[in-house]
Amino acid sequence: MSIFSGHLLHLNEQLQRDDSVLALLITGEQNSLTLGAEADLDVIIVVSDEQFEERLQDGRLYYKMTDATGGEGTVTGRYISPRYLEKVARSGSEPARYAFMGAVIVFSHLPELRSMINDITEYPLHQKQANIHRFYAEFEAWYQECKRALAQQEHYVLHQSIMNVLLFGGRLILAHNEMLYPGHKQLLHMLEHARRKPEQLLPAMQTLMVSPSEMSLERLYRQIRDYRSWVNEEWSRTDYARFDPDLHWLRPSMYAGEI
Repeated sequence: MSIFSGHLLHLNEQLQRDDSVLALLITGEQNSLTLGAEADLDVIIVVSDEQFEERLQDGRLYYKMTDATGGEGTVTGRYISPRYLEKVARSGSEPARYAFMGAVIVFSHLPELRSMINDITEYPLHQKQANIHRFYAEFEAWYQECKRALAQQEHYVLHQSIMNVLLFGGRLILAHNEMLYPGHKQLLHMLEHARRKPEQLLPAMQTLMVSPSEMSLERLYRQIRDYRSWVNEEWSRTDYARFDPDLHWLRPSMYAGEI
């Protein structure tokens, strides 16, 4: 009896007949091989480097299939290539790396695929302290911007500032725990699982989001700032924050928000 069910079985059989497909992965939260026929699936389909380039040129990098077996679920995903995997392992952003976390290999004609996925999902320790410096610079800069927006009642800037205080404060905690940043959607979920963090971090973040005020801002800011020594004495915020957003397109490195 097959361990696959419903549209996963259908997709597996369909792609295994396609010589251009090198591997099929199930990713995301719904990555069990025993999913029911009505569950949605997120997949990654690995094709050759040549076919990936063709799809990239034609804008055909995304996959969607309504379940042909009669269930209500759908299959959505994207096409990648071996060269893409190598690039992510070498220099991919943390969300690009996190996309492979917990990936299940349904089938593969690539002997090194599991090893490549392991390399991709390993936290990049060699970038940890440099990233912490950049995240802390942004955290401080957006805190100051948030204070100003609160005082002047600039609601658009206030909303943006709060989101960035939460983002870079959260990224500091994730980096401290050597956990990959998954993207905005799952940031708070990841912070729930971080072992080393201020005790009231998540309630403070929630309060600032729901009831922004000088008091709720200061509460969150001080919890994160005082949690540990984030930077050394030689560190200068202006080396990062003032130029990072405006001139990052001139540099080979990514803006802090895109790491």
